[in-house]
Amino acid sequence: MASAYVIVAKYVTSVSKPNWARMVQCCVPSCNNRNDVNKTISYYRFPLDDNEKRRWLKLIRRKDFTPNYNSRVCGWHFPHGKAAGPTRFAWNEGKAFPHISQPTKRQKKMLPATVEDEGGAEPGPSHLDTAQKTPSSSSVLVLEIENKMLRKENDKLKKELEKQKQTFSFSQISSHPDIVNYYTGLPDAATVLFLETLLSKFDLQYHFDWNVQKMPLIDQLLLTLMKLRLNCGLVDLSVRFNCCRATVTNIFITISSALYDILYVGMMENKIPSRFKNQTSLPHCFQPFPNCRIVLDCTEVPVSNTESLDTQSHLYSHYKGGTTLKALIGVAPNGFITFASDLYGGSTSDKAITADCGVLQQLEAGDMVMADKGFTIRDILPAGVSLNIPTFLVNGQFTMEEINHNRLIASARVHVERSIQRLKTFHILSYIPYQYKKHANKILKVCVSLTNLQTPILREIA
Repeated sequence: MASAYVIVAKYVTSVSKPNWARMVQCCVPSCNNRNDVNKTISYYRFPLDDNEKRRWLKLIRRKDFTPNYNSRVCGWHFPHGKAAGPTRFAWNEGKAFPHISQPTKRQKKMLPATVEDEGGAEPGPSHLDTAQKTPSSSSVLVLEIENKMLRKENDKLKKELEKQKQTFSFSQISSHPDIVNYYTGLPDAATVLFLETLLSKFDLQYHFDWNVQKMPLIDQLLLTLMKLRLNCGLVDLSVRFNCCRATVTNIFITISSALYDILYVGMMENKIPSRFKNQTSLPHCFQPFPNCRIVLDCTEVPVSNTESLDTQSHLYSHYKGGTTLKALIGVAPNGFITFASDLYGGSTSDKAITADCGVLQQLEAGDMVMADKGFTIRDILPAGVSLNIPTFLVNGQFTMEEINHNRLIASARVHVERSIQRLKTFHILSYIPYQYKKHANKILKVCVSLTNLQTPILREIA
């Protein structure tokens, strides 16, 4: 009778247990834990609270999965307890997590008290066998494939970043005035930023009819100033600013043309200061010459000689012994350049340039022009305008009066020569290549304007 009771009890028990009670599978990807194999591990149902349930699904990387009443997550994924949620997985096992936040009291209250657990206590390291402590071979293979794909994507992004990265920019030098002066010829970063502000308000018309968008305006200005100051080659600038040579040419001609319109045409052209304005900042060495309006001198710029023989003869300068372009420069007594003519062939005389360039039309009666001996222009000056040049040696010996006169002129003109020397520190004027020859007038006058933005030559004027 007793044995029959036992048989009936076993039958009733087996029938009353549903299928999920006999075999429970963890629903975390790459986890093979089942209650019929690992009987020491707990299996947790998903929380009834929707927010907490979504958090669990996000942690196990199954956002699109809809858990049912029989879905379980094994206790191996809960190293900090059920309240903290699943935090340990095959894809992060072995990584260091410096801090894992514990659930707040409010989160603990949100966990339903009716959640049923299957199996024994939460497993510690002693409850897990070696197979459960290490990911399966399939998960390792998946991780290796993912890592390989990530490395390839990372390398691709690095290459794209290198292509977009400039090796040189204004931000690298802006805090060092001496370096700014070396690359730009301007005294400090504030002066460069002032020019950028002027350019930003100017309607830039790019030389090649296509805009340069990837390079900031301040760096386009820096590129142009470096070309003017250091006469860097196209390849050099293209490497420094990570662009092609056509872009360098496009930027240089565009920005230099804009600077010409802003600085020279807008501020200097046909605006030689009057002798009365000069007297407000007359240096001590010009006190004997209070009516001096302008000091004239010529400067020559070497140029490419890939021209016809007729043109070469027009450009040839006997003074320089090569093909040059020649310009008349006018300097105020305080050392600022107030006039620059267009460039003429190197064979053109100083007198011919003075007569043709338009400087005489700006002089008024009572003005005095100071120049070197070579400027025999007295006969072409407007009425009432005087010329002061060093005395020519006539009788084999200068008189004391002539010596004193020449000394005064020399002491005054030396500062003018220093202004022209400053102009020549823009090394593009040391040689103008063929492709920039038709832009030479603008290049010269931009350099003149930039020279005037430097600190004054005479300390008393500063």
